[in-house]
Amino acid sequence: MLQSMLSNLAIATWQTIYMVFIATVIAVIGGLILGILLYLSRNKSNLAIKLFNQIVGFIVNVTRSIPYIILLILLYPVTKLIVGSTIGTTASIVPLAIAALPFYARLAESAISEVDKGLIEAANAMGASKLQIIFKVLLPESRVLLVDAATLTTIGLIGYSAMAGIVGGGGLGDLTYFQGYNNGNYFLLYGGVILLIILVQLCQSYGQFLTSAKRLTSVWVLTILLALGVVSQVGYNLYSASKITNAITVGYMQAPAQDQIMAEAAKVAKDKYGLNVKLVSFGDYNLPNRALSTGDIDANVFQHIPFLENQIKQFGYKISEIGKTFIYPMGVFSNKIKSLNEIQVGDKVAIPNDPTNRGRALMILQDAGLIKLKPGLSWKATLNDIVSNPYKLQIIPLQADQIPNNLGSVTLGVITNDFLAKAHLTLKQALFVEPKDSPFANIIVVRTKDKENPLLLKFVKAYESPEVAKVADKVYPDNAAIPAW
Repeated sequence: MLQSMLSNLAIATWQTIYMVFIATVIAVIGGLILGILLYLSRNKSNLAIKLFNQIVGFIVNVTRSIPYIILLILLYPVTKLIVGSTIGTTASIVPLAIAALPFYARLAESAISEVDKGLIEAANAMGASKLQIIFKVLLPESRVLLVDAATLTTIGLIGYSAMAGIVGGGGLGDLTYFQGYNNGNYFLLYGGVILLIILVQLCQSYGQFLTSAKRLTSVWVLTILLALGVVSQVGYNLYSASKITNAITVGYMQAPAQDQIMAEAAKVAKDKYGLNVKLVSFGDYNLPNRALSTGDIDANVFQHIPFLENQIKQFGYKISEIGKTFIYPMGVFSNKIKSLNEIQVGDKVAIPNDPTNRGRALMILQDAGLIKLKPGLSWKATLNDIVSNPYKLQIIPLQADQIPNNLGSVTLGVITNDFLAKAHLTLKQALFVEPKDSPFANIIVVRTKDKENPLLLKFVKAYESPEVAKVADKVYPDNAAIPAW
């Protein structure tokens, strides 16, 4: 067990270095060029140059203003065009680089602006060309500030890389949050945090060393070593992919119990059907269907039919159900009261904030007699559709995995089964449980054109197996996972 966790930490550390190194190189080179152009085009009377400065400056400012998590999603088409996929470690590099490039460009422009104007005038008086001024005056004189800016950018990218987990990007942030924090694995949680701190400290110390170094020889040596590592990684990935046959990629929502169920399904697929299943976990409910539609994965296992129908209606996806998995009844839990009869006026209730589980949670609160919704809405209900709230409950939408952490701050929490173990709860402890005739059976979904794909049909058989049901019963005790096949 310890060896496996150490291996996971080592792999995640390399994934972070891999992502951050490439993104930093792109950001520093591209940002430096852009920063020089912005500096040279400042305060020019020429209309074309002035317009260039304003347009580029506007684009840089807009890009810097977009939160990274939003930028990551907005750049899906660009990422797909460049690397052929929107998921995985390599795909995460594209938004990282694009997010960092304008940031470094502004820092580079500011650093170059600090160069003594007298040196530039002297160079002009001696007949120096633009390129000579750039390479003999501007860059050498602003080297310390440029190195500081590169250090700051690299450290920022290490932080950004932590969000790569929502698209299966891996890295220390992904490992620390999803496998450490969500799984209650404190070795991975604190181990990942410590390694992130070490990486940041190494970057900061190395940056300080470079600011006082007379030569940048060590930069070239380090760059060559990391470049060789990157080339080796890419080569290994291509070689491994060429050797794998009868392979499919399946996406799912990352959660402690789901990791075990999906791993067992992949094992059964391999042992019984010779099918190689690559698993990709996501951190956002809207991403698996998008990845499926664009061809980045071949199937996903995370949603029920109402959610699928809503996604198809909203985005026009041509995807369809091919098999069933489990019904996961949701429950109402509390650390403060032992019965719903103890509810007081004004009590706080936490529910999931994603569209489907939010409506589903409101339906559960209605079934429990705590609120009343507009008729006929079912899972599409929102807070605005509550027509009766006799207890004047303060209903607070939270990210699903955060409700267990905040159960002590609210009177009630509607918790999805994926996060019960994290809160050391079982369905038996629920004050109220969703009725078992729930329409929310989870399903296996593929692109409609692939419904008869024999490999995908084999995966359905592997999933709908006694072995998977046995694991589900273990990780979801007290009938918290009911086979729907």
